[in-house]
Amino acid sequence: MIDSGETTGAQPARVGRYRILGVLGRGAMGVVYLGYDEAIDRQVAIKTIHRRLLHGEDGAEWLARFRREVRAAGRCLHPNIVTIFEYGEEDNVPYIVMEYVQGRELRDYLKDRQPLPLANTVAVIVQVLQALSHAHASGVVHRDIKPGNVILLADGQVKVTDFGIARLETGIGMTQVGMTVGTPGYMAPEQFQGKEADRRADLYACGVVLFELLTGARPFTGRGASELMYQVLNEPPRRATLLNPRLPPELDAVLTRALAKAPEDRFQEASAFIAALEGLKLVERESAVDGSTVIRVAPVQAPEPPPHTLAGWDPALLAQAEKQLVVYLGPVAKVLVRKATQQVSSPVELVQTLAAAIPNEPDRLLFQRRMRGVLGGTATGLVTAATSASVMGSQMSGSLGSFDQAVLETARRDLAVHLGPIAKVLVKQTAIKARTTRDLYERLAEHIPTAAERTAFLKRAPADGMG
Repeated sequence: MIDSGETTGAQPARVGRYRILGVLGRGAMGVVYLGYDEAIDRQVAIKTIHRRLLHGEDGAEWLARFRREVRAAGRCLHPNIVTIFEYGEEDNVPYIVMEYVQGRELRDYLKDRQPLPLANTVAVIVQVLQALSHAHASGVVHRDIKPGNVILLADGQVKVTDFGIARLETGIGMTQVGMTVGTPGYMAPEQFQGKEADRRADLYACGVVLFELLTGARPFTGRGASELMYQVLNEPPRRATLLNPRLPPELDAVLTRALAKAPEDRFQEASAFIAALEGLKLVERESAVDGSTVIRVAPVQAPEPPPHTLAGWDPALLAQAEKQLVVYLGPVAKVLVRKATQQVSSPVELVQTLAAAIPNEPDRLLFQRRMRGVLGGTATGLVTAATSASVMGSQMSGSLGSFDQAVLETARRDLAVHLGPIAKVLVKQTAIKARTTRDLYERLAEHIPTAAERTAFLKRAPADGMG
């Protein structure tokens, strides 16, 4: 069953024919899972929509948006656009299967509000414009170009994603006249006015992103939506070279045209925008064997996420969980929290899993009570669920295969240092296949992500034997 999006939703084992490996992220619209296509041996990203949105009064609108993303992105097969593989429905909840892109969103580079190197900035924007040129030629207007929808890979390649509010020029628009769509900081004047946005609105948004990458700030300073709308409709944008004097003066003219208030005064095609940037000779381009264009610049190093930041999780919640858990388990608490976030899909499950690692029942109950306060009382049934799990104890019950309980319990404790509570399940599964104690440890070591940790675990293996 697909996660409903509520805090108690469990991570599904499968979605359609795809095995679920973990959660890539959560948002207001739904959950994105990391999936595995066993048929062709590849990882995929699976985007789902919250069930509560479908059952609300705007359910039909949300479903239309979701299906529109499939139709829009499905038309666009381009190296700079995240590829859509499949659309399906399970338990009356739709899902999209798409290319799994291992990169960082462009907005991660802007958190410090510092400009990116000029050549890298132009290389990124040119690739975004190449993606839009293809989309526009396919009759698709994105309408929500922003740093959060641009992914930069380690090798410098760009991928544009999230066609959720795209409009198909040959079809009926999802929104009605008078309804604004987009993200305010990147919306063109006509979008604020509720007018239909065409490809020139996408080019305007590219101008805003270009300005922000070059200066670390946006062209308009309005804080609230109303103040921002007034500035976008009535005031000229700031000059990029005043904010970053190291920029070549010629860039101001390019940005002035890209950010023109009247659509007819802007670049009319993405190719014209690209030509204007190329005319400044800020990057070197060469032709690849297949005829495509390659931009030769050194990739920008993606910033490391903050210590307590994990995709899809509230950093404050994880920090509190670690703070409470370290009282009972010491420094290993940090490792357990990070491992647990990869195994569960809701705050309640996280607390349950962490509580199960605390050996003393009074301490478990106190941990649960404190975390229930952190969750704001949403952890209904938390104590009962976690306590029932702990009744099984930290020990392995009975024996599996030819291994006795003492051997399995030792293996569980050794593995839990590296993987947390999931160690119990892995030991049970692996003991059925293993032939000797050494074989058991070697098979378990395959689940440990780093070589150093694997080596440390294997050193703790008892003398070979069946126990």
